[in-house]
Amino acid sequence: MAKSPKAGRIKRRLAGEIGTTKATRFARICLAHTLLKLARDKRWRTVLAVAPDSETRASSWPRAAAGIERLPQGPGDLGQRMQRLFRRLPPGPAIIVGSDIPGLTAREIAKAFHCLRGIDAVLGPAADGGYWLVGLR
Repeated sequence: MAKSPKAGRIKRRLAGEIGTTKATRFARICLAHTLLKLARDKRWRTVLAVAPDSETRASSWPRAAAGIERLPQGPGDLGQRMQRLFRRLPPGPAIIVGSDIPGLTAREIAKAFHCLRGIDAVLGPAADGGYWLVGLR
């Protein structure tokens, strides 16, 4: 899941600390890193869930997003948008991650898919009490 990497639309709290240009650059680099690490892996299909919906065809996405299917996230809070995405994907295990997880690796995604063979859901816990990955069988 990713917001359009346009200045002023993303990483607003971070921009308040380091400036809009640096925050936008950080978001674009993180998104490109995530796509380069995960999107070309043949073990799964990668889809980029985009917000706002009007940006699915925008040229502002990093080159790493070229050729990757983009779906609109639609309205609502994060939970509603994630639920909508899970429903739109084909039956079977699916994993959602954000676009700003610098340490994310294909190995972690493969491990999450492996876990979904025996359980209904998997979370990637974050140090702040949140999560960086949600997977459903």
